This record gives sequence, C-alpha cells and structure tokens, in this order.
Amino acid sequence: MDAKELIQLFKDWVKREKEIEIDLDPCEEAILEYSLKDEPYKQMKIPSYAPGTIMIIKGPKLFKKLSEIIGTDVNKKNCRLVLDELLKETKEPVREANTKHLSEINLHINLREAPDVSDFYGREKELSDLQKWVVTESCRVVGVLGINGIGKSALVRELVEKVKNDFDYVIWKSIEYSPSLAEILTDIECYFSSSSSEIAIDRRTTNLISFLTDHRCLLIFDQWECVMTNGESLDNEQKYQYERFLRRIGESAHKSCLVFISIKKPGVIDRFGHRRNIQQLSLCGLEYQDAKTLLTELGLVNPGIEQLIEIYKGHPLALILASEPIKNIHNGQIYEFLEGTIYIPDVMMGLLDKLFFYLKSLEIQIMQKLAIATEPLLISQIAQFFPSKGEIGQAIGHLWQLRLIEQADILAGDKILWVLNPLIKKYIKRRYN
Repeated sequence: MDAKELIQLFKDWVKREKEIEIDLDPCEEAILEYSLKDEPYKQMKIPSYAPGTIMIIKGPKLFKKLSEIIGTDVNKKNCRLVLDELLKETKEPVREANTKHLSEINLHINLREAPDVSDFYGREKELSDLQKWVVTESCRVVGVLGINGIGKSALVRELVEKVKNDFDYVIWKSIEYSPSLAEILTDIECYFSSSSSEIAIDRRTTNLISFLTDHRCLLIFDQWECVMTNGESLDNEQKYQYERFLRRIGESAHKSCLVFISIKKPGVIDRFGHRRNIQQLSLCGLEYQDAKTLLTELGLVNPGIEQLIEIYKGHPLALILASEPIKNIHNGQIYEFLEGTIYIPDVMMGLLDKLFFYLKSLEIQIMQKLAIATEPLLISQIAQFFPSKGEIGQAIGHLWQLRLIEQADILAGDKILWVLNPLIKKYIKRRYN
C-alpha cells in the first residue's frame, strides 16, 4: 500500500472511529507522506517551506496532533507501524488481540508529550553516559541541563529509544505550561491506581514511590525550569511541592529513574546532588564532525563550514536556522554570509529571551561586562565591577555550566580567562546595549 492510499484510509478511520474530520493542511499531509516513505526531514521538498521550518515547527506539530487523535505515541519513526496496526484492526474480524496489543503499548509507554527527533546527530558520548546512569547504575535522578535549542529534549528522546525495553513503564511529561504537581501526579497515577486527588500531595508521592519500587519506571519531566522560582504561573507553595517531590524521589530507595530536563539546575539538587545515584549532564554544542554532518545534509558543502560551526559553537538549532539564509540569500556561499555580523533569527532571539528570563540579574550583568570587554577577563577582573564579590564565582560557574560563557584558549599563568559565547555576545548587544 503506497503512502497516499494509507493516508486516505487513515482519514476514513478517524472519521469513522473518532467521528471527526482530521484537519491536515497541505504541508502536514506532505510531511506525513514523506514520513511514511521513511524520508528524512532534510529531503522533504515542500513548496514555500524551508527544511528548518519543516523539521522544527511543522513536523513536531503534526505528530503531536496525530498522537492526540489516535491516543498513543506517534512520531516520524513509528508512524508507518502505528497506521498499519490501526488499519489492520479494521480489516480483521477478530480485533481483540490487536486492540490489546495497542492498549498495552499505550499503557506502558506514553511519549505523547515528547518531541519528534527523527533526524538526530552525534551525541554518542552523552548518550553513553546517560544510558550508564539510567540503566546500569540505576540512578534515581538524572538532570540534563543546557541552553534553549541545544538539543536536551532530543537527546533524552533518543535515549528513550535505546533504553525503553529496560523499563516496565516510560512516561514523558512536559511541564512547559507549569501545571501543578497535583495535575502531573493525576496523569501518572492512572497507570497504577485510581485517582487519589483528594489525598495530600506528600501521601500521593509516597504512593508513587511505592510503585517506583515495585516496577522499574522511567519518568521524564521536560522543561523543569518552568516550575522554578522565576516562573510566574505557580504560587510559592506549588513550586515548593515540586522541589520536595524531586528531593523525595532522589532520597528514597527505589529501582526507577526520574530524568528532568531544564535550562538551569533546581536549587534543591545542590542539597542532595552529591549522592552517587544523582547525576547531571550539562549539554554543549555538537562536536565539529557531527555539526559538519548536519550542515552537509542540509546542503552546505562550500568552504567556511568550520568557521560557521565555531561562531555558533556547534549549537544545532542556530546552525539549522543559519543554513536557510546561506542557501536562499547567499546562494550557499558561507563566507559571504559570514562577512556580515553574526546572524540571530527571530526564533533564536525568542528562545534566548526565554532563557534570560530564568537568569539572575547578576549573571546578566556579568555577561554585559564581558560583551564590551576587548579581551578575556579573570574572575578577579570581573569582580571589580561589582560591589558584592561573594556571589561572582557561583554566577560564573552557572554561566559556564550553561556554556553562555567560554574558557579562553589561553591562561593567565594558571588562572582561567573568560569570554562570552559569540552567539550570546550578539544577543546581549541587541537586547541590552
């Protein structure tokens, strides 16, 4: 059965089983057709849509829509299997076995809120470390930290594909819109008990830990920064509940793992993060060869790739976004593109705006000083700009953890010199100067 036929049969299934008309625009239908043929995003030729837009915006939106309609995880990798299974059910007179198969998949693996990562590059070392912590060492809490667009969620999504068979349950929850912990627990509790929303949060957490002890579960909480102190959607009590929940998961004995994905590290981790079964990974840009592969597959082959990667520090989203004007405006000439000032599209500016919302005022002020400095600075030199010097080291450490600042290639004796990431330097000058 070809892809067009399968799509039409799927539309008929939705109309018959769900009693709705599925609304796919021409771009979404083309993405689904390409995906059913197992074509990567970079090879999708859709009029009026650049590959970056297809991969970053339209594709994930499509598969989220399909997941909500069908009621199980649908992504670019499994869409053919899922649609074939659905349509096979409608053809077979005995449907019970197939229905059970799909319900079991839906029961034990819920990735409906996870991103689609069909085109994934590199990260072998990071994947190996995460797999060791999550599976081999049975860590209770693992944090994946980094700036927006660096690929944190994509990395964890790829990890899930590698380790999901090692767990009884895999549940991915996005907390982008700051739902209360009570709402999150209600969603998770449906896997092991009836709703217990009338019970106190601490008791519900205890019940969950009992389940995590009896069953090996992998819980992923994406965009944890949305429930940290700078967020505005939750009151202080609700933020405290999340902190206490994370601490209890980390301190209690069980055989499961909670992975949190965040721009910044939750403060509560500093209080128990020294434990052997608590780990964290700070994600940097792609290695040179992986970034080169990404750009080559996006159609950039001319000289200048190395300089382009260095300027954007291997940031995958920034490279993807930069590739479009290079091809469309500069006819693929990277050096011509690089003759201007560093390019930051509106999408990237918006992501950095979100990141800076979660930074402390002192951290932003430090970056402002580095943005106007004519040479790398020591911590002691940076501290001279501020009346209170006690928090400078901690702020520098956090900025380094997020790779917003870089260690210079040279040393001042045995001391580290600090410079600003070029992408961030351009952002600072646009937003604050």
